[in-house]
Amino acid sequence: MPLDPEKLAAVLITAAGVLFVGSSTLLVAVAIAWRLTLKPTLRAVLEYRTVRAAADPVLSRRVGELEEEVRTLKDRLAALPEGSSQRVLGGDVPWRGTKEKA
Repeated sequence: MPLDPEKLAAVLITAAGVLFVGSSTLLVAVAIAWRLTLKPTLRAVLEYRTVRAAADPVLSRRVGELEEEVRTLKDRLAALPEGSSQRVLGGDVPWRGTKEKA
């Protein structure tokens, strides 16, 4: 019983179309399920972590110290002459070693 290429092509194209439509439908259903269930849950978790962090005095103090340190470093960097900021930040140091032997 030989296979007719035209019939085989029609069956394969139909099967590919059905798989494409089915996967697209599944993708839309997953996106709707994500939007309805998981996204609000993640938002609630992030809000809970934010509220919990604000109520922690040690964490608030540490964040304040870090903000102050960043402000100090920015002020020190602004006070430097224009050309020397790259040297202070390590801009002239190569990231990878060279293959040349000195």
